[in-house]
Amino acid sequence: MSFVSLVLLASVFACGSDTSSNVTPERKIELVKAPVILDIEPSETMIPITPSPPKRSEVLAGNEIVKREGVQSSLMNDQIIPREESKSWRLKEGNSDLSNQSDIVANTVTRPYEKEGFYKNAQAQIRGKYLPIMVQGYDDPAIGLHAPEIKAFGLDGSEIFLGGEGPTTLIMVLAHWCSHCRNEVRELSAFLDESEAMDRVRMITLLTSINEERANFPPHTWLEMEEWPLPSIVDTSSSQIATALGVSSFPFFIVLNDKGEIALRIPGRLGVETLEKLLDAIGDMGGEN
Repeated sequence: MSFVSLVLLASVFACGSDTSSNVTPERKIELVKAPVILDIEPSETMIPITPSPPKRSEVLAGNEIVKREGVQSSLMNDQIIPREESKSWRLKEGNSDLSNQSDIVANTVTRPYEKEGFYKNAQAQIRGKYLPIMVQGYDDPAIGLHAPEIKAFGLDGSEIFLGGEGPTTLIMVLAHWCSHCRNEVRELSAFLDESEAMDRVRMITLLTSINEERANFPPHTWLEMEEWPLPSIVDTSSSQIATALGVSSFPFFIVLNDKGEIALRIPGRLGVETLEKLLDAIGDMGGEN
């Protein structure tokens, strides 16, 4: 991995504060196996998740129950997720293109997310150690660690894999009810669709903290309205994938290198300019497809 150091600027979209502020705090980011320096106020461009105290939990690995200490997240509950070996590292979400089929077929096809209980019953298989939560103002303890290998499902029902060896991957973690996430999607959608970014770097959206009682539910309606072009993983009802990746706020960005290690985690909004610089840095790491 090359030593790449960038000074990144993030636009301020304050949550519950003065939205007229034009301050753009400086963010220093190093794409190396070293602490990531983030100089930004936690309330400015992200919604934090308040961590709960460490607790013992049980996770199922194959046919063996494994005890794990120190799981920290208000998103966790007692749900047990099966974990099994995942050999594939990549499967892009396909589009539901019915243009070559008859009208009768098209009218009788139901998209997976249109089925009752789709979000409530979403499943994931996770193998490996969960990542520690990133605490604002401290070095990120996950840098250089192997991310857990994850097999989950996209909005179209296809399998999507994260972790393990493969191309460098940028994961965008979004919550449908998060105002900063909605602003980020609206700003980035046209850029991603019109640029060559998706051809250069593998990018995946993780839809998490899904709650039918909160704003902007269901997520697919929101993403369709914004014409969001990236494939999207649907997290479990207990947000197990976000917990495994140590997500601490929304939006949240994670860079996995070609060895499946954490190269960078960034809380808060990026915007087009910062994303472009990040994609250039990923290209310098040898992460282009």
